Formats: sequence, structure tokens, C-alpha cells
Amino acid sequence: MKKILRLAWLLTLLSVFALLPSSSYAQDYSFTLDGEVAEVWINGDGSIRLEYWFSFTCDSGARPIDVVDVGLPNGNYRLSDISADVDGRPVSRIDSDYQGEGSYGVAVWLGTSMILPGDSGTVHVVIPRISGMVYEDSEDANYASTEFSPTWFGSRYVHGTTVMTVKFHLPPGVQPDEPRWHRSPSGWPDAPQPSLDGERRVLYTWYNAAAAPDRQYTFGASFPRQYVDASAIQRGPSALEAAFAFMATAVTGCASVVCNPVTIFIILFIGLGMLGSVSQRQRKMQYLPPQMKIEGVGIKRGLMAVEAAILLETPLNKVLTMILFGLLKKGAVTVLSEDPLRVQANEPRPEGLRPYEVGFLDAIGKDGRLVEDKLRQMVIELIKTVNGKMKGFSRRESVAYYKDIVRRAWQQVTAGETPEVRSERFDQGLEWMMLDENFEQQTQGLFQRGPVYMPPWWIYYRPWGRPATVAAGPGVAAPAPSMPAGRVQLPTLPGSEFAARIVRGVEGTAGKIVRNVTGFTGAVTEVTNPLPKTSTSSGRYRRGGGGGCACACACAGCACACAGGGR
Repeated sequence: MKKILRLAWLLTLLSVFALLPSSSYAQDYSFTLDGEVAEVWINGDGSIRLEYWFSFTCDSGARPIDVVDVGLPNGNYRLSDISADVDGRPVSRIDSDYQGEGSYGVAVWLGTSMILPGDSGTVHVVIPRISGMVYEDSEDANYASTEFSPTWFGSRYVHGTTVMTVKFHLPPGVQPDEPRWHRSPSGWPDAPQPSLDGERRVLYTWYNAAAAPDRQYTFGASFPRQYVDASAIQRGPSALEAAFAFMATAVTGCASVVCNPVTIFIILFIGLGMLGSVSQRQRKMQYLPPQMKIEGVGIKRGLMAVEAAILLETPLNKVLTMILFGLLKKGAVTVLSEDPLRVQANEPRPEGLRPYEVGFLDAIGKDGRLVEDKLRQMVIELIKTVNGKMKGFSRRESVAYYKDIVRRAWQQVTAGETPEVRSERFDQGLEWMMLDENFEQQTQGLFQRGPVYMPPWWIYYRPWGRPATVAAGPGVAAPAPSMPAGRVQLPTLPGSEFAARIVRGVEGTAGKIVRNVTGFTGAVTEVTNPLPKTSTSSGRYRRGGGGGCACACACAGCACACAGGGR
């Protein structure tokens, strides 16, 4: 009887153990991410090639690492093109069973190459093409940009720190001095390490030996838009559109679930903060002082083109470009290099220069680069001067008057009966016509046929050629060419080629004359049109702020991967 009872007890225990779940399934993932490398190649067609290297160590007693979730920035890829390997051994299964955060990603199943408890391994993933990754740069119309966030992992699975490296290979043809990196994430070096890769592409490398594996980091770069197909450059939603989209999405979500008052308050608070950020950004560009906006009587005549540009509140990078071209026409400066923009003040200075032209010349550093602090002070004085001239006059009537001058300048060029007359009138009215918002299109449409006679000051502008004796090496001042005396017949160009060169010259100069238009203008606005002070209970005025997802396109690119938190 005792033997039967013991056998029954043993069978019962075996049955209970059989019903218990396997220990391998009862345990959860737990690992360290010893290293992560994300390498991005930005292509001329607006796509990227993306490669990852994830170095894992699976904790002892944890579930084997049998699948890795890889977040992707959008859905513009082919699943069948993606490949992966573990320490060089190819995996056979990659599917859409992605369980990380974000809408897009893939699950990489390691199969027989799974990383067992106590072991380490490197998972290499290749996504050969993701399209739709290049956007307009919101800081500079002449630039395009890309932002990207490498995949991160859920804090419930990963612990410790990670040696993280992020590499951006910029589009073919981009020159080392042309691109700009975006602000580095908190805890990272302020600037990436620039170099050239094996294909002579500009390479930006960000490195952090103690990155958080469960945190999203966003990296970005901007580059001249001519290196990417125009049709591939996307327009991201404005910050205002992003704010409204956020609130609309949040409210729609609340319609399908039960949202308590606290949740609704948080949604509205964040949305209003985003709108406040948009408003603050727009206000930075409004540099006219309040006095100039007070309406008087009559038209203020006699303003120069640059002064009229201030009255029209033209973007300051374009105002500076107008000043530079005016100085070129007077023979006061010589362009030594186009990128980076380096200029030389010619001696002796021409007589009759205006104060803002003298201020521009004084802002030229010893290396030929423009010193932005001095440019900013010159612009502030220019705004004050125009403000003084406008006192007592109607801003509205004066704006209409100077817009009509711009219109008539175009008409005079168009009415020229010969190529020589048209060329001369274009040269005479260039600064006024640069005030036209459609200057580029108007110029290209005007010179579709016939030759264009080069103006005498052409020799001062390097991109269109000067005599070889004027050229100078890096850091060496070139002797200024002499302005031809009298009317000299200079070479001609076909009209379409002339139009293309003048447009590229104006656009390129406007894009390089200051590094950050918004920051430059904002610093001017703080002096010429500061925020009004208000009284609060604490006696201080506090500027508002806002926030949002790093993928909300509020900076300079909209291609970051909101993905992570997976296995």
C-alpha cells in the first residue's frame, strides 16, 4: 500500500511539473547593449541606405535573445530587400511582426543563431533603401536636411550604458565646407567629427561611450539642396501645422477612449505650448521697431533700395546680399571664394559710401570671412536710421510706393529694345529687382533669348571668373582688379546661362552670408523690437516655451525614426 501511495504521489508531482510553463518562456529578455553603430548613407535621390550593428550580451538566467525589433523612420522600404546576420551567419526570417514603439519597423528572428544566456553576439542589419528621407531645411531655403534617430530598446529589457556611434555619409558632391550639423543631443559632444569616407563623401561621426540604450537620440545634417533631386525634397509640415495636427490627433484619440479632465488638460497644455513656440519663432523675424509701424501721412520718398528692403521687412540675409552686390558694383570688395564666402575690401575705398556699406566693409575679418557680431550691429544701426526717416510718414503708402518701383524696374528692363540696353538696365536696377519675392523666376524668364553683356563690375565676383592674376590661395589676399575706365565692351553670355549664374549667385550668397538666419534675426529683434515687459506677481517677465516629439519637424528635418522600445 505504501509503494502504491508513493507511486501515486510521484505521478501527481510529475503531472504538476508537466503543466508548469517551460522556464525558457517564463523568463523575460534581459541584456546589455554593449555597442550600437548606426550608419546612414544619404543619396542624391532623397533615399538613404541604413546599416546597424547591435552588440548584445544576454544575461545569465534570462530568455535567449531570439528576435530583435528594429524601428524604421517610415514605410518606404521593401521588406524583401532587408538582410541580417549574427556574427556573420545570415538569418533566414525577417518579417513585419515589429513590437517596438512607432508605426514602422521589422522583427529580425535570429533562429539557430540566437544569443544564449551568458553569451554575446553582434546582430548586423542592412536596409538598402528607404526613400522619402530628405526635407526642406526650415532654417535656410537653399538647403535640404535629414534627421534620424537610431533604434533604442525598452528599459524593461536593457540595462547599463552603450558605446554608441552614429555616422552620416552626406550626398555625393557635397564639399566639406558646405554642410551643417544640427544641435547634438544632450550628453553628446557639441559637434560631430567631420571627415571624408572612402567614396570622398563628407562624413559626420557622433560618438558617445556612455549612451543610454533605452533613450531616443536625434541627429541631423543640412546640405545645399542642389545635391539632391529637386523632386525628392519634401516639404515638412510647418510648426503651426504640426501643433494643430498634434491637438487634432489627441482629441480624436480621446473620442475613442475615455479621457479624464486631467488628460484633456495635458493635451491642451502641450498643444498651446507648441503654438506659443511657433508664435515666438515668427516674432523673432519681425525686426521692425514699433515706431515704424505707426501710421503717419504721405509717402516717404528717397529711400535707397537697401533702406526700402528694411521698410518691407525683407529677410536680413537677403538685405546683406543686396549690400554686398551694391559694394561689388562700386568696386569696393572682391569675392575671394564662394564657399566658404570670403571677401576682400579693396583699397582705396570708393568715395560716397553709405554708413551701412562702411559697416559691412568693417565687418570683414582678416581671413576674409564676415564677422556676424559686427554685421548685426551694422543692421541694427540701419534699422534705426530707416525708422528715423519714416517718422511722420505712412508706412502703408510708402510700402506700396516702393513695391511699385520694383515693378517699374522690371518693366524698364523688359522694354529694352536691344540686348545691350536690357543688360545695362538690369545692371542699374539690380538691387531694386532683388527686392522682388520672385526675383529668381523673373530673371530666368527675362533672359531666355539673346546674349547678355557683362557689366564692368563682373570681374569682382569670383564665381563668374576673373583674370588669373586675381586668384589667390587659401588665406592669401588677392590684389583687387582695376575697374575698367569708361564703357568697356566685356564678354557676353547666352541669356539662359547668365540668368542661371545670377540666380545661383544671389541664392548662394544669401544662404552663406550668415550661418543661421533665424538666430541672427532674433538677436537683431531683441534690440530693435524687444518683447514688451509685463508685470507678474514675482515682478519678472518670463518667456514662454513649448515642446513636442523630435519628429515634429519643428527644426530642420522631418525624417527621424520615432521607433524603439522593442525587444
